[in-house]
Amino acid sequence: MGNFSKSLGVAIGLITFSALAQVSEGNSAVEQYRIQSHYGPEEALLSPLFPRDGKVEISGGAGLAPFSSLVDSWGYQGSLIYHINRRHAVEPVYYVSSSSVLSSFVKEQIASKIDASTRAALSIAAPKQMLAASYFFSPYHAKLHLSERSVSHFDVYLGLGAGAVQTESVNLNEVVGDATWTPAGLVTLGVRMLFQPRFALRLEARDFVHRTDNFGKRSTTHSFQLGLSASMVFGSYSSF
Repeated sequence: MGNFSKSLGVAIGLITFSALAQVSEGNSAVEQYRIQSHYGPEEALLSPLFPRDGKVEISGGAGLAPFSSLVDSWGYQGSLIYHINRRHAVEPVYYVSSSSVLSSFVKEQIASKIDASTRAALSIAAPKQMLAASYFFSPYHAKLHLSERSVSHFDVYLGLGAGAVQTESVNLNEVVGDATWTPAGLVTLGVRMLFQPRFALRLEARDFVHRTDNFGKRSTTHSFQLGLSASMVFGSYSSF
């Protein structure tokens, strides 16, 4: 009888310990769910339907220079990007072909107030072509609910690069002169919206920093470009 009582006591103790352990584990899981549902996951992830490793992205679009006070510039752009993985990529080729005219400020506030011979002696550097290579880092990926049944994936990326800018000398009589290439640095900030595994839209702000001659003075210039492009991604998708 004594041995039976001891065995019964041991069994009750084991059952109680197991029940308490399960309750503790359940509370921990519930608490973890509450934390994640309130703050979100620690790391924002792209859907598995949009893998990046080893993919090649080709894009084409149009852009303009919205903040230049000397020229009104617009043009076409294209790029080739190789995605190393989800966060890192290289852009070996980025190209812009631009058309530029004197801005209304230059025409109305400067050119209209001087004679033709003086206008012929004064010129500005108008962007014609831009070529660069860059490294991209994507620090943030997330999803955007466009409607109850429609979700778009997007990521933000930053880029640093180097290249060259070709400018044309245009005097205030709007006569085009020589074209010259100068080295340039490039900073990029962009947002990529993915609607399908192979298709995306990219909105980018790019700043080319280079030296130019305006009104006979050589100085450092920022050729800021705002562009919108459509992209297509090439590579196998055997993972899904």
